[in-house]
This record gives sequence, structure tokens and C-alpha cells, in this order.
Amino acid sequence: MIKFSALLFLSLTTISLTSLAQTNDVTIKLKSGIPQEKALQVKYYNSKDWEPFYARIDSFEYDPNYNYELRLRRTKLADPVPNKPSYRYTLLKTLHKSQSAGENLTMEINDKRVDCQGVGQMKCLQVKYSPKDDWEYFYSHIEGFEYEEGYTYTIIVNRTRVENPPQDASAYQYELVKIVAKTAAKNEQSLPTAAAFLSRHKWKLISLNGKEVAKYNAFLLFDADKGQISGNSSCNNFFGPFMINSNTIAFPNLGTTMRACMGENIEADLYKILENKELHYDIAEQTFNLYIKNEHVAIFGLTEK
Repeated sequence: MIKFSALLFLSLTTISLTSLAQTNDVTIKLKSGIPQEKALQVKYYNSKDWEPFYARIDSFEYDPNYNYELRLRRTKLADPVPNKPSYRYTLLKTLHKSQSAGENLTMEINDKRVDCQGVGQMKCLQVKYSPKDDWEYFYSHIEGFEYEEGYTYTIIVNRTRVENPPQDASAYQYELVKIVAKTAAKNEQSLPTAAAFLSRHKWKLISLNGKEVAKYNAFLLFDADKGQISGNSSCNNFFGPFMINSNTIAFPNLGTTMRACMGENIEADLYKILENKELHYDIAEQTFNLYIKNEHVAIFGLTEK
């Protein structure tokens, strides 16, 4: 009796494991624009190229005007018909659905990623859409594009709007159309020489909106290699990325500690200037100067780190 029970348990276990092996869940992407009489074009999670998909997907109706990302359950058929699919596919969830009628954009990409603040701390590409534009952070993914740091790129992408994107996600989906140019960066910092100079020193705030403020001991530190700043506002420490181009400078997505500032301080006035989107600068001998619409709003004096 014991021997029979053991054999029965082993048999049931084998059946259970076999059953599990016959079913698994997969994620696929479906390309828009496929006529009804043609096979769907899909990509799996590790695919680089589109490939034909001949099976039917239960509970799914394909609209050729949309791109899709689907989560499917795949079950192996017990008695597949020759020259027919060996699996049955059932829709579990539509992860993304976006209109195929997008627009093609030409995008320049800088030679290295920089730290940026999205949903959390992350690395962003630096992009611009015209040679006259300033570099800006790109938080999304470009389908089909493999970025290699140390090279600048000119690429063409197709941008489509995503229907009902998740919260904190991009409203657009990007797909590579063509790499126009890929150029090795020169052996020098991708940020301008001014950034390298600013990084060698500590910059103490001595004037703000025309008032002497040296007593508050606010300061700035630059790190050109990482594209980051840190400093003190007279109460809290702050940190974040910086972008510098010609005579413009920007400090997007600044973070700060949350200390309560009970005494006299200049924190709010300093942050208001640093977060201004029309900030210009110059370096005159031993001072780093900030301007808003030609108004001299801040002077930082050079000190040793």
C-alpha cells in the first residue's frame, strides 16, 4: 500500500510539472499597419527585429491603426494540427496601446548620460532637436536604439502618442527609424571648459539681488564629470544636475534636505534664482556671476575647496 501511494504521488507530481511546462506567460509587441490577410508582426522581450506571428490571440481584436504591447498566456496544444500553430494564445492584459499615426523627428544625442531625477534617481540621455537648441534631458526609451556612451548621434525617430499612459510615464512612445550619423567624441569633457574651471573651486555666495549675503555661508560646488552640483542654501543642503551651454546655465530638478529653517536665511531667494529658466552667467576673474534678463542677480566668490 505504501509503495502504491508513493507511485501515485510521483505520477501526480510528474503530471503537475508537465502541465506547468506546457503553459507560460509572455509579453509581445505588435506593429501597426498590418492588413487583415497578412500575419501580424511581433517582437518578444529579447527581439531586435519584427517577425511574423501566425496564431490567433483569444479575447483580442487587432486594430491596424494602433501599436500594442500585450501580456499573453501561451498553452501548448495536446494534439496540434500539422502546419498550424502548436500553441494557443490568450490575452491577459493590454499593457500599452498607441496610435500609429506618429511624426518623424530628427534628434541629436550627446556623448554621455547624466544623472537626472525622474520617478527616482536615474541616468538620462542629453538630446536636442535643432543645432541651435540647448541640450535637454530625455527620460523615455527609444525602441530599437542601442546607445553607446562616448559617441554623439544624429538619429530619426518616430514619435507616437500613448493612449492612457501610466502615471509618471511619458505620453509618447519613440521608435528608431534610422541612425543618420554616429561620431566618436573628442577626448575632452563634453561639458564646456567653463564647467571644468568651475569644478576646481568652491563658490561662496557673496551677493544676492544686490544685497551682501556672505554672512550666511551659502555656497556652490560643481562636478563637471558627473554634470552635478551640490551646495548649501544658508540652511539646507541641495544637489542636482546642471546644464551649461555657451553663456546659459540651468539647474533642473534640484533636490534638498528637509531641515526646518527657523532662523534668518536666504534659502527661498536663492532657490528662486537657481530654478529660473532664463539664467545666464559669466566668470570674471575670481567671481561666478548669474543674470536674469541682463539683471545681475547673484555673485559667487572663488574659494578653495
